[in-house]
Amino acid sequence: MGTVLDDSELELFDCINQDMIELTGEAINYYAHDATSIPNRSKVDPLYGEHTELVINGPNRIMAAVKYPEYEPLTEETGFSREWDAKVIISRAHLDEKNLPYPSEADIIEMWRTPYHDRLSMGKGMFFDVIKAKHDGHLNMTPTFTQFELTLKRRTQFGAERRIAPP
Repeated sequence: MGTVLDDSELELFDCINQDMIELTGEAINYYAHDATSIPNRSKVDPLYGEHTELVINGPNRIMAAVKYPEYEPLTEETGFSREWDAKVIISRAHLDEKNLPYPSEADIIEMWRTPYHDRLSMGKGMFFDVIKAKHDGHLNMTPTFTQFELTLKRRTQFGAERRIAPP
């Protein structure tokens, strides 16, 4: 028998977290990179240990809480560009139910496919690179968690949509 609030109540906390995200969040497309070492899948450079070719699985439609992405205009020697920073919270239980891999860096999030946002992204939609993925919603300082918090970045010069476009 556990204490009043410990990780034995994970199912209850997962339900609360998932319901909150489904009620207040919005649908996004989640593209997960396949980092397995199966032949003919993602290729890893033998010297540097980095992926030379990534296999992207998706789109997977899931619910997430999205913090509105604010853009920052950049004027450089190469011209004018924009960068958007955003945060997304995804329920761990939602990923488990759909048998999806947990988010990590190099994944892609697509959201807000509207005429207004298509205009801002030059007709490509709002595709973001996941630059940081961390687990969040720990239950009373235990390693058990209920959600993932993703830090996203969109760049007009190096759009994430280029990695999922067919060759």
